[in-house]
Amino acid sequence: MNIIKTEYFDIKYSIIKSKRKSLSIIIENNGDVIVRAPNFLSDYEIKKFVFEKSDWIISKLMNIKIIEDKKYVDGENFLYLGKNYKLITIEGNYGVDIQDDFLYISLKKDFFDNISLKKEMILKWYKNEAKKIINERLEYYSKIMKLKYGKVYIRDQKTRWGSCSGKNNLSFNFRIIMAPMRKLDYIIVHELAHIVYKHHQKSFWNYVAKYCDDYLESRKWFRENGYKLTL
Repeated sequence: MNIIKTEYFDIKYSIIKSKRKSLSIIIENNGDVIVRAPNFLSDYEIKKFVFEKSDWIISKLMNIKIIEDKKYVDGENFLYLGKNYKLITIEGNYGVDIQDDFLYISLKKDFFDNISLKKEMILKWYKNEAKKIINERLEYYSKIMKLKYGKVYIRDQKTRWGSCSGKNNLSFNFRIIMAPMRKLDYIIVHELAHIVYKHHQKSFWNYVAKYCDDYLESRKWFRENGYKLTL
């Protein structure tokens, strides 16, 4: 662990080196600061870079909101497409479903207090829902944008909502299923747009705006609310 001492805050950060060409800083939801750096850069050069970005890092760390881990108990809220649903455990065949304002999980009464089982069932349900809805929205927007994509992966990612590979394979964080549909659509459009533009320059954002004119609002929403998309 590396440390930079500033007047008001000690910045602790870890370094991950690879064959990349540039430096970047990632701040995890739990406050971990990770610096991704090229293999050829010295630790001194990396430390200088972190120091130059110290004001930005501190502002981000000071605004981090920590979400408590889910307890998977009745009455607890679970986000799905931007709406909160209260968990209710009922006796029956194993399954998870949403109805009215509730997220129902049914299982044998002997397992009502089995938190790990309930977590596993709910996680599987969310991933299945994400796969279904993301593929539906991909099909819808790809036709509008007249684009063809490769394989689609639904993953549990820590720092990305989506990505597009050089071969136009698309990956999505299953947790976007917790965001409102319009925000989910923004992630879909964003990654499809990378089929045409492999960067984030002005031409890329102009292209995104053609199909998602409120993309700035969606970007802001994920910055402010992304920490809530957790299980």
